[in-house]
Amino acid sequence: MSLRRRLFCQSLVGAAIGKAAAPKPPNIVLFLADDHGWDIAGCYGNKVIRTPHIDRLAREGMRFTRAFAASPTCSPSRAVLYTGLHSARNGLMGNHAATHEGLQSIAQYLKALGYRTILANKTHVKPESVFAFEYVKATLPLRPDRPRKYRLEGLDTAAIDTLLADHVKTRGGQPLCLILADSAPHVLWEKNRDYDPAELPLPPITVDTPKTRTALANYYQDITTADQHLGEVLASLRRHGLEKDTLTIYTSDQGPEWPRSKWTLYDAGLRVPFIARWPGRIAPGAVTEAMISFVDVTPTLVDIAGGKPPSSLDGRSFQGVLTGKAKAFRSEIYASHSGDGTMNIFPQRCVRDLRYKYILNLHPERKWTTHFTQVEGIPDSHKDVYGTWLEKAKIDATAARLVEMIERHPREELYDTVADPHELTNLIDSPAAASVVARMRQRMGAMRTELRDQDE
Repeated sequence: MSLRRRLFCQSLVGAAIGKAAAPKPPNIVLFLADDHGWDIAGCYGNKVIRTPHIDRLAREGMRFTRAFAASPTCSPSRAVLYTGLHSARNGLMGNHAATHEGLQSIAQYLKALGYRTILANKTHVKPESVFAFEYVKATLPLRPDRPRKYRLEGLDTAAIDTLLADHVKTRGGQPLCLILADSAPHVLWEKNRDYDPAELPLPPITVDTPKTRTALANYYQDITTADQHLGEVLASLRRHGLEKDTLTIYTSDQGPEWPRSKWTLYDAGLRVPFIARWPGRIAPGAVTEAMISFVDVTPTLVDIAGGKPPSSLDGRSFQGVLTGKAKAFRSEIYASHSGDGTMNIFPQRCVRDLRYKYILNLHPERKWTTHFTQVEGIPDSHKDVYGTWLEKAKIDATAARLVEMIERHPREELYDTVADPHELTNLIDSPAAASVVARMRQRMGAMRTELRDQDE
């Protein structure tokens, strides 16, 4: 055989081996908590919260320190997560609304790649023609000892275990994309059992009162319940032989239901825990400072599944970050908030880079009101707690300043998120920040024009 012929045959064998060795698309399990603050987990530095399963996932995978929702409100945030389009482009701007008809979501994109796509427990997106998942109820029954106003009880992990067992038995060769949307730790929080309220670290965006600490302990308890649900899902994956072939992600739709958090564009409202485990592809114990947005999740999952993300999406794939090929990703993120039915109607837009955040308040003349400041009838929570803040503000200057910051907002805000992580000092009128303000104003205008986000 000639040398040329021999080399040609070797090239064919090499090509065949390369094709045979192409990695099988992984199963994808996305565990989506509800209102979990990004830094309230052991692996994110909180020394009090008990989150052993979240912490284990971080040890076995990659922890993101700069992951951001694109909206601080449930439905808009989930719609961005599932479509890869910003709220202004997918049409779901306010909570409980619907996207434009005719769009596609991760459900259709992955189905076209051979996946079975399932959304279990909480949905909170519509219409079903866009979010064309296989819907599985997987919801725990209500318990008399836990009156759950404003939410369902939570994810029924036993039902998920049954689903996984059946999938392995009847569709073992088909890759699975399973979104597990838990209800925890959304209000109404369960009663505290495990925490000493006096030991809880209070961020400076809260007023320290006994009711604040009681409510925060209840919130911590509900996070521990979410962690327990995650642990049960991880055990099911292992039990059914799916652990090694699955990309498992833990994140939350936005920050906690507290003032200057959910329904706001401060980091406490937008910044979320984001942990990904993918055995053999993601290095265990990895930590990345790469900035990502929820708008990037759908294109990333399409890319990982072996497809080409549509160029029409606003996000792009960060698979290179997951696999360690890239250390950086975004230089800025854009986010928006419009309203929540007849509540929280204080529309904001923000641009945030690696250091500075610029917020544009579209109606600064309005007094800010949220569920937390208005809703009655939730013991040890919301207006019951906020009333103690108002009382303390009458005699305490620090509390009075915080209440003023919660209820009144200027047209523009600028924060140095490195020097001022809780965003308490507005630099918008600082002469030293003039060049930053000019740059961020320009970026805000460009982003709103690009997204056709002209809602006032």
